[in-house]
Amino acid sequence: MAPTRTHTKRRGSKLLVTALVVGVLGTVAAGGVFGIFSATTQNAGNEISTGSVALSDNDGGSAMFSVLNAKPGDTWTRCIKVTYSGSLPADVHIYLKDSTGELGPYISVIARQGTQGAATFPSCSGFTPDGSAGGTGVFYEGPATTPVAGTFEQGLALVPFGETSWAPGTTQVYEFAMTLNPAAPDSTQGSSTGAMTMVWEARNHVQ
Repeated sequence: MAPTRTHTKRRGSKLLVTALVVGVLGTVAAGGVFGIFSATTQNAGNEISTGSVALSDNDGGSAMFSVLNAKPGDTWTRCIKVTYSGSLPADVHIYLKDSTGELGPYISVIARQGTQGAATFPSCSGFTPDGSAGGTGVFYEGPATTPVAGTFEQGLALVPFGETSWAPGTTQVYEFAMTLNPAAPDSTQGSSTGAMTMVWEARNHVQ
């Protein structure tokens, strides 16, 4: 006995409904409708900046020593103030950048460090040596030819009394007394040291 048309229609309707349900479920899954939990944390404002190393002096662009017609036995004393304004602790060395010429071997130097109430370049009025070197403040005594090095590594280390390095804002006054050897021979007449450049060089302190 052949199925009636009504039964066939019901069967077709069930298949259609089933297909529609599967299609809807597939659409829901593809749309990603799921519950999501989330949380964040952050660390803001990160920044790195460099420090600085800076030296200056009060010479106003003038030489400490500008001596003409020197004679054996003459002594000249001059002072200069050096200020460290960098933000990093620093090591400071001093050296002569140039040779001291044919007269250099006959020039002796006594160099001291200390303080000065009112530093007026190149006057040494009011200069007071610090407590280093037994209270004399002397950091070099000898011929002018010896400190000619031209490099930081070979220069003379300068350290503020009681400190191991230069802190920001450190100020030091340096007194240089130069003497032409009283026994300078006649062959030194008309000779010269040439233009000498004293260099203070700072490098950040490495601990």
